[in-house]
Amino acid sequence: MEKSQIDVLLATYNGEKYVKEQIESILNQTYSNIRLVISDDCSKDNTREVLKQYENNPKVEIHYQEKNLGYVKNFEYLLNQVKNDLYMLSDQDD
Repeated sequence: MEKSQIDVLLATYNGEKYVKEQIESILNQTYSNIRLVISDDCSKDNTREVLKQYENNPKVEIHYQEKNLGYVKNFEYLLNQVKNDLYMLSDQDD
């Protein structure tokens, strides 16, 4: 029996200090059937450079916002990207 896929929704903004560790933690969970959806909210630090390291990972989908949405709207955007019945929210420094 195949495990259900879970969408993990990760909002980022100026998170270069923590985001790599957070992404690695999510990708290395024992439950491996995940789809990590990241939305960067116009970071002004090096967050986007960190995210670019994951652009070719088949488990990761990255969205770069063109204007700052704010924390709530960024998560609302991510919720609109959900494709699976199960999903979880994550912040860049959880």
